Amino acid sequence: MEKTLSSKSAVEKSLALSNLSKKAYRTVLMAGLVALSSAVLFASLLFSQSLKAGIAGLRSRMGADLLVVPKGYERGAENILLSGEPNYFYMDSSVLDAVRSVEGVEKASAQFYLTSLSESCCDFPIQIIGFDRESDFIVQNWSRSRIKTDSNGEFLLSGSNVSVEKGSVKFFGREHKISARLSKSGSGMDNVIFCDFASLDNIFEDASSRGFGFISDGDTKNKVSTVLVRLSEGASPDATSLRIKKILPEVQVIVGEKFIRNFSERLSSISVFLYSISILVLLITTLSLSLVFTITINERRREFSILRVLGADRSSLRSVLFYEALILGAGGSLFGTGLSALVIIPFNALISQKIALPFAMSGPGYILAFAAGVFVVTLLSCLLASLRGALRVSKIEPYGDVK
Repeated sequence: MEKTLSSKSAVEKSLALSNLSKKAYRTVLMAGLVALSSAVLFASLLFSQSLKAGIAGLRSRMGADLLVVPKGYERGAENILLSGEPNYFYMDSSVLDAVRSVEGVEKASAQFYLTSLSESCCDFPIQIIGFDRESDFIVQNWSRSRIKTDSNGEFLLSGSNVSVEKGSVKFFGREHKISARLSKSGSGMDNVIFCDFASLDNIFEDASSRGFGFISDGDTKNKVSTVLVRLSEGASPDATSLRIKKILPEVQVIVGEKFIRNFSERLSSISVFLYSISILVLLITTLSLSLVFTITINERRREFSILRVLGADRSSLRSVLFYEALILGAGGSLFGTGLSALVIIPFNALISQKIALPFAMSGPGYILAFAAGVFVVTLLSCLLASLRGALRVSKIEPYGDVK
């Protein structure tokens, strides 16, 4: 009995493949539609999850409860966090001591942004950020390996997207040893070189001696770009922010958690849009395939009538149509998903840079799960599309005189 059923199934699969190969042009168009639907669905899932991972990475990189920047430059600070876009702004270093004196502030550490006027100064466009190693409570915690200080006393930490050759980076024609690489976050911090103030002064002096110009004057002792604040336990971010602005009206305070929350809400709308597009494309694909399957039943009435005359029952005719749908779904899904993966995965760093959003590529587990999910959903949609045609096939009767 099992052998008979297996033989029957093999015949039905063979008929389905034969039918699809005879109508190659139509088959390619239908498979292409399925591939497009699969590619859009897979890309949407991968993008949404990668954006979520980017937000998680950004939250871990924030590290500070508050960011104090010059008034009017909060957008510039946000762009550095989100995309690592080089920027510069400065305020008097006395701001640091004033912030430390505010009630509710447990720790405060300053950073200095160095930006070059010359495009040829560096081998790649990055932001150079100087920080105080003694008061720092954020940057050094991101290291993914043991931190080593260069024999020349330099201290540089590189973001995961920064090109490092033989443990060094080159600025203004001079090699600088990297003390450690920072773990990947998917945020703009992956495109940044961090160094202590002494190393920053060396880079500035080295560049100046070679005739390179800077927007800042490199005065790390009297100027800072931003002050990062960690609050005391139980301190209110909003209340502390108001106290800082009261004594320092020339600054703007960014509340870290509020910034992350607002940005997450904006990204949620992007995810909803991506999912909506995916559902719409999947719906159009299902309806289009359903229409094609239904219309072609009339063209294939002679074919199915002959099969009925030869002894095929109604379930066999339905199975042939279902196998055709499964073959189209499997082939189209594998091609579309594979093509989408080949575009997104190898170029994820470039995509992150172009969209200027936190984007951390999902791990292999997520990618395989999304691919499997897309495969199953695509097969189900193709089977659903063939259902109406299968019901019409079931009504075909054997005729003695087949025309």
